[in-house]
Amino acid sequence: MQALAEEDDRFGYDRHATNRALSIANGVTVIILGFALGSFLQALPERNTADVQEVVKGLDRLIGLMTKELVELPHIQRHPESFIAEIVGILIGYTILKHAHEDSREYDAAFNRIEQFYTVSQRRRGWIRCGVLVVLGTVVILVTHGLLLAYGHGMGDGIAAGIAQTSIAAGVWCYVYGGLYATRTDLFLYNFRALRQVNVYELGKSESDARREMRLGEKRLCDLSSSLTNFTVAIGVLGALGLYFLPTFRSPYFWLPLVVMIGIALCMRWFVIRYARRRYEPDFD
Repeated sequence: MQALAEEDDRFGYDRHATNRALSIANGVTVIILGFALGSFLQALPERNTADVQEVVKGLDRLIGLMTKELVELPHIQRHPESFIAEIVGILIGYTILKHAHEDSREYDAAFNRIEQFYTVSQRRRGWIRCGVLVVLGTVVILVTHGLLLAYGHGMGDGIAAGIAQTSIAAGVWCYVYGGLYATRTDLFLYNFRALRQVNVYELGKSESDARREMRLGEKRLCDLSSSLTNFTVAIGVLGALGLYFLPTFRSPYFWLPLVVMIGIALCMRWFVIRYARRRYEPDFD
């Protein structure tokens, strides 16, 4: 496997990892742009729609709850086109992310371990590109918000929010793509993640007892990392939905719980992966 990888990347790992970084960055950005478009559409004249009211009544009858008392949707009733744009953005972004996830799972299952074939200079170039993209994304966000603070007083709230969210979408694309592009060269991280697709009863069955015990220990930590990440992100999603829909807690910063919980999940995952590397494969690279 190592000889094939060094020869011409016959497994197509670099292409796969680069496409994965691009797909995930695009999926997240499309979701944010959906909300940006929704904000722009709120600049249109307000209008009530009986269709949305009928949907709420239908939900009441379907689940037996007074949805309109639990979830207040006046902005949706005034601007149904904004709500539609946000939902479409979420669906398109989710589809892109789901496809990237499925493709990644299939690749991980086919090649669940690849030895290091990137050179030191290749890894350094990846991190340099990541640094440039992070700086670029930060500049776009800060400059846009600075201009809005200085000259955006005459704009409507919807237009200003749309511009701010568009800049955030551009910055997030730079962060996500840059980070994933740089970490693609960390093949220990790839091997650790790919262990999720390996059957525990087949893991290391043709290897020595010591090697098999090491792989099993890594897999237990991999499963722990995956469970913690999924649980933490689920809490963030619930918090974001609560701040978006519940009238008592509604806030324009509804996305903040999700960002915070993703940050916490990444920190926990980093500690678990670092512990796994130090304990099981300190000399991998």
